[in-house]
Amino acid sequence: MFLGERVRILYPLLWSRLGRQACRAQTISTVAALARRGHEMTLLMPRRPSDPPLAPQDLRDYFCVEGDFRLIQRASRWPGEKLLPSLMWLRQVFGDPALDGTDLLYSRIPAMLAMGGLSPIPFAVDHYRRWPDDLPAIRPLIRRTARRPRCLGFVLHSDFAAASYRRIGVAEDRILVAHNGADADFEPIGKKTARAELGLPPDRPIALYAGRINAEKGLDQLLALADLRPEVLFLLVGSEGEGAIERQAAARPNVRVAPWAAPDALPAWLQAADILLIPPSRTPLERFRNCVLPMKLFAYLAAGRAILAPRAPDTAELLGHEETALLVPPDRPEEAAAALDRLLNDPGLAERIGANARRLSAGLTWDARAERIAGFLQRRQRSAYSSTVVPVSATISGAAQAPTKGGSAPTCAATVSTPSATR
Repeated sequence: MFLGERVRILYPLLWSRLGRQACRAQTISTVAALARRGHEMTLLMPRRPSDPPLAPQDLRDYFCVEGDFRLIQRASRWPGEKLLPSLMWLRQVFGDPALDGTDLLYSRIPAMLAMGGLSPIPFAVDHYRRWPDDLPAIRPLIRRTARRPRCLGFVLHSDFAAASYRRIGVAEDRILVAHNGADADFEPIGKKTARAELGLPPDRPIALYAGRINAEKGLDQLLALADLRPEVLFLLVGSEGEGAIERQAAARPNVRVAPWAAPDALPAWLQAADILLIPPSRTPLERFRNCVLPMKLFAYLAAGRAILAPRAPDTAELLGHEETALLVPPDRPEEAAAALDRLLNDPGLAERIGANARRLSAGLTWDARAERIAGFLQRRQRSAYSSTVVPVSATISGAAQAPTKGGSAPTCAATVSTPSATR
């Protein structure tokens, strides 16, 4: 039970090795921020015999975060994000001794939406996907899970995603929209300084994309845009090998691909650009459904540069046309090219949009997210506690009590009952 300030949270992971996936960076950034707020955070990681031993400092160094969290590696056959491994891993987690002395289970594991009711302690699910829309067959499971006494709620990364849970009847008090964030210490540096550090041309217009480089991100639209504006240098930062996009980029003299940049190196790349690009494509959101309010957007806002992005229902929560971005119809390279021209030819407009973006980012940090999450979980735990405790006056005197939701008054107990939603 946690009704005080310090919360003891066990966070099971699906992965067993370090990796650059946005979901892993998001997890560790959230955990570190909760730890900085004084909460006791423990990561539970599956480990196969071939997986390396890891310590908390390995994760802090790799993801460039600060925060005092614990890491437990547990022998398991079940790392991985596919359904069967995640179900089997959750079954193992529910019996893990690390649950003893823990206030709640918190994770990004989608299978918790269906299996959470088996958790022996209160739990919450953190995710970005619109699972009720993406997989309509699991809607009854999600509704059932949301009503479980031990379910504290669902933490969604966007209102766009949260709306899909509301539509199937998940109660509003069990939903929190908590946008992701960027580092609070994202210090502005001059464009000339950033370009000099990175060896980039000092005067050429630069439009930059930072993120995973693959066909699922809609980068074909950026290559089409590059073909229309040969005078602009297009930088794609985030390569991890020689894929199809890298090969197509190599054939274009005005497109340069750079390797993945560590979180502490990324600010210089972003601030070296004139324009930051979110591919104006329907592909990530509508076809692959794996890019809802992308994490790169929060770093873009913090960089204080003008953003060119598609009109989309998820990014509309943060991006206003001619306020924090120029928005264009997806999959229309000619209109994207016209918007790019407008930003490059009107420095005043670009500067105003960049300044607005920077101001917006002040409230979109990992620490701000952690504060919202902790407050939500504590409110939900108090609500669960108060709904399961029989008033002392009633248990002693047999005083009449208010009817329950089912309409009947609870029977008088000989002792004070303990909350079923806590451990």
